[in-house]
Formats: sequence, C-alpha cells, structure tokens
Amino acid sequence: MATPSSEIAESKVDYDFAPIAEVEVNETQYRVDAGFRGAVAISSKSSGSWSWSVVAEGRWDGLSLKAKSLDRPIVAELEKALRAAATSTD
Repeated sequence: MATPSSEIAESKVDYDFAPIAEVEVNETQYRVDAGFRGAVAISSKSSGSWSWSVVAEGRWDGLSLKAKSLDRPIVAELEKALRAAATSTD
C-alpha cells in the first residue's frame, strides 16, 4: 500500500469520535473519517489490535469512493458502508 498523503497524516485523525463508516475485510478493520480539504481518511487495524493507522486518502462524492492506494474489493466494501451511513436516519 502507498503511504498516505502528508496532509491526512498531519491532520491527525481523532479516533475518539465515531467513524463515518466501518467495515471488516479479511480480518482487517477499516474505518472512514472526515479528512482534510474535502477528503476522507481511511484507516485500518488488524483484528485484535487497538492501534489504527491511516492507510489512504479518499474522495467520496455520495455515490462512489476513490482511493487509489487500496484494492478494489476493499473500496467496494467501504462504498457500501458509506452508502448505508448516508441513508441511515440516526
């Protein structure tokens, strides 16, 4: 995986707040948080780990997620979770 943008890494995602979306793919948990300048920050951690790390910067337009440094199956699962979060009435 590519190193995340320095803008996202420097903005320091606050993991104390709930993520926009969260999924588990192949025993790795992924979460999407508000990023910097309209981007979203995508972080991951292994099952059983407590430490999140930013793995990608993405762009979410309400329909699709663009995150070049992540494999397509992971992006697809994150898209589903983002769509569900966008339509929930919490």
